[in-house]
Amino acid sequence: MTRPTLASPRPGGRPRDDSRDGAIRQATLELLAEHGYDGVTMDRVATRAKAGKATIYRRWPSKVALVMDSITQFTEQTLQVPDSGSLRAEMIAFLTVFHELVGSEQGRIMAEMVSEMPRNPELRAAVRERMWSQRKSMSEVIITRGIARGEITPTADPNILMEVGTALILQRLLITGDPVDPAFIAHVVDDVIIAYARRGDRAPADREARQA
Repeated sequence: MTRPTLASPRPGGRPRDDSRDGAIRQATLELLAEHGYDGVTMDRVATRAKAGKATIYRRWPSKVALVMDSITQFTEQTLQVPDSGSLRAEMIAFLTVFHELVGSEQGRIMAEMVSEMPRNPELRAAVRERMWSQRKSMSEVIITRGIARGEITPTADPNILMEVGTALILQRLLITGDPVDPAFIAHVVDDVIIAYARRGDRAPADREARQA
């Protein structure tokens, strides 16, 4: 017998009415912003979305499934970066949207989820399964286009290319408080990401030869 997953509704029951999904997800995000993860219940979501609990459970088997689906649906729509013809333009667009997202109400919701992870193994597994894999898949689209254009050397690590920019933004937002403005994002893209994309991770023998 197949068990329901984070991405699938419960088997059986009446046919699903997709028109209710948006209202239920929006209600979930609003409650997360107002009450945090612990304050979200299926009863509250049902009341806010004007939907029956049975309707919600037919779509999502648990609270964590509903919460993760609501967040990842929102970020998937927000973080899309169209093909602009250059790695630089796409990286600037991606980091600009990422900065706007993590600084928004939804970003504070994600910070709440991350802080809850050490206390909630089920949530921790869901965040890793959905949010991190989602960001990775979005990042891979940009990297794949850059490789196809010849803008990224084959020796560059795709994970470094995508992680360094977001890590520097989070460092400023969460720790130092320094500004994250267009000039800073352009500096990160031009002097860190693009520089690494062109140079890549040379082999140790190559580095030793250059230093000799």
